[in-house]
Amino acid sequence: MTEQSAAPWSGAALVNQPVADPSGRVTAYAVRAMVPTQHGDPEDAAEVSLDAAYDATDLSSLSAGQPLLIDATRRVLGSANPDVVARVSPALAREPGIERLVAWRHARGLQTALDDFTAQDAQLALLPMSRYVTVDVARQAGRLVELAGLAHDLGAAVIADGATTWSSVERSFAAGADLVQGRVVDDREVERGGLSANELHCLELLSLLDEDPVDQNAVIGLVAADPNLAVGVLHLVNSAVFALPRAIDSVRQAVVMVGPRLLRALASSALTQAGRSTVDDLWRVLSRALACWQLSDDDAGYTVGLLSAVAEQRGTDLRWLAQMAGLSQTTTAALVDHAGPLGEALACIRAHEAGNPDVALRLGVDPHVVSRAWLEGLPEALAIASALARPDAAG
Repeated sequence: MTEQSAAPWSGAALVNQPVADPSGRVTAYAVRAMVPTQHGDPEDAAEVSLDAAYDATDLSSLSAGQPLLIDATRRVLGSANPDVVARVSPALAREPGIERLVAWRHARGLQTALDDFTAQDAQLALLPMSRYVTVDVARQAGRLVELAGLAHDLGAAVIADGATTWSSVERSFAAGADLVQGRVVDDREVERGGLSANELHCLELLSLLDEDPVDQNAVIGLVAADPNLAVGVLHLVNSAVFALPRAIDSVRQAVVMVGPRLLRALASSALTQAGRSTVDDLWRVLSRALACWQLSDDDAGYTVGLLSAVAEQRGTDLRWLAQMAGLSQTTTAALVDHAGPLGEALACIRAHEAGNPDVALRLGVDPHVVSRAWLEGLPEALAIASALARPDAAG
């Protein structure tokens, strides 16, 4: 649990981060809580704030049906929810009565994780009853082999937390980590080009959808002319996202019903190479797009968030991607340089995903508001991602 003391804050901010195995498959999600505390607050103030944040959030919307690691409070430790893995901070591990609560969970088959594992005495007492340990690889990289060996000896899996680049992910697995937690940014050389005809059509579609007003006939003509887009829009309108009483067979009618925002999502499924991506990959892209739209209250925010996530996932040059999508100078500056209101919204959301509220604070934005904007889009993003991903790519 990260504590901050700067204003403005109106409540805890929550962000979920994927937990993936060496193949890249997401096997769980981990919620990080950023809790505002002020000097002189009672010791349990952060815990009360965190419990309130959990009460206000549908935790199942954060996990896509996977196990969910959350920062533990005493109330969380006493919960019998089998889908929640209670992650015990070093400070909480030292408190009286925690060993008894962890033993209670262990006896009932409920899972516990030890956060920021450094082999403190209190942590070692809980380790035999814990399913996971998380190791901060930024601070404990030199001890990862030692800490992983200790955890493995007592039957716990090791999650490398903070491996944010592909190179650090590879080093973490080589040092003994079983899983990595966090949003990984590709630190390999960015690429230009290499887009298929369908992907170029998707960028053209994004450009058309950003026009004001949108030329509906041009959009329909583009979708109808591309077999992949035509099939995709029909699949989407006939999916559980719409749950229509009868099937829609007309591409024109489907385009009108789907609307601009979901058409952008459809375009993103091709740009993220949906045929080789999982629901989790698409969920990440669409979550950022929807969060930027929510926070900026501007349709262009969706496009900025979407292309930002696509570029990260594909290792593609941002400015080139913006040029290929035909974005305006203002929107390009927001995407590339985080300029203007759209750029500030994108900067806040990206920092939030990394568990860093400082960017929002510097811009005078309440991190709790950023969190709520991000959380509100998660269920819709998951529903769309599930509808767009191929069934054999849904792992």
